[in-house]
Amino acid sequence: MTSPRDRNQRMKSLFANVNADDLAKVVTPSPADAEKRRVGSAAVKSMDRAFNSIEDENRRLHEQLLAAESIIEINPDKVVPSFISDRLDIDGDQSFASFVEGIREAGQKLPILVRPLPGRPGHYQVAYGHRRLRACQILKRPVRAVVKDLSDEELIISQGIENSERLNLSFIEQALFALRLKDKGYSRETISEALGRKEQKNVAYISFLTNTAAALPENLVRLIGTAPAVGRPKWEKLSSLIRDRTLTKTQNETIEALTQRDAWASADSNQRFSLVMEALDNGRRPEAELNEVSLDDGNVIVAKRSANTTTLVIPEKRIPGLSAWLLKRMPDLVEEFRAAEKGDNA
Repeated sequence: MTSPRDRNQRMKSLFANVNADDLAKVVTPSPADAEKRRVGSAAVKSMDRAFNSIEDENRRLHEQLLAAESIIEINPDKVVPSFISDRLDIDGDQSFASFVEGIREAGQKLPILVRPLPGRPGHYQVAYGHRRLRACQILKRPVRAVVKDLSDEELIISQGIENSERLNLSFIEQALFALRLKDKGYSRETISEALGRKEQKNVAYISFLTNTAAALPENLVRLIGTAPAVGRPKWEKLSSLIRDRTLTKTQNETIEALTQRDAWASADSNQRFSLVMEALDNGRRPEAELNEVSLDDGNVIVAKRSANTTTLVIPEKRIPGLSAWLLKRMPDLVEEFRAAEKGDNA
């Protein structure tokens, strides 16, 4: 987890010279609120300590933004998301409705961070505060923002600050975000920082993320959703049922039928993952690979190869006696194979 000191330093580098009067309106509690927090019983005193902690954080934020550009109000419809999304579905987040209501009732307490869009005057791209932006779009009210010129890398690292503070991206959201950054050519260290994991220096974890995401069809992941309770092992198991990140025709038909069921319509994202896993697994291994051996006389021998076994299908009526001959010769063929293997490895 990002330490408060390091988070403050990074926030200072992203925000520069904010108007103190603007900031006071955003983060400073009113005298009446402060007085209410000091009144009452032991329970109220306990709450008071919690509020004091919030006020301390607000004061730290105040210090972080002191040198920033002024906070301005922007039409939220003129702000586009980051060029690499780290969210599968903001609106589908179960806590988002409450978040929107909080902004409706109390207003937007903290500004978002945006950069100007080249060639589009008056339009911006958000670096930090995607949920606040989406809430303001839903509420049809201006979004409060700090505008700063940012490089692509500075923008995605600012997303890391947001990720380190909320710490609620699901495994698969992290995996897809990491894969998109990798495909853009960013290093594992930069990806780690963009995920809010800089201090952990957990570049091996980034490999786990990107490898898992690369093995899954993104359209299937989006169909399932964020699945916050599903971790790496289960996603890896699901990917083992899919070859080359592509569903077979049979698998596509299975998923399409699954989405028509009442159980799918009423399921949350975690339950949808379980339904997909059960439907694709269904007690079976992935479909066997079929290889055909064409003979000079026009006959064909089919080999069904799976991860653990190979089955030969011989047209007995067309080549009578071949199966019996192979079974009789099998010990000699195995010895011949083993001798050849030793020779190749010598």
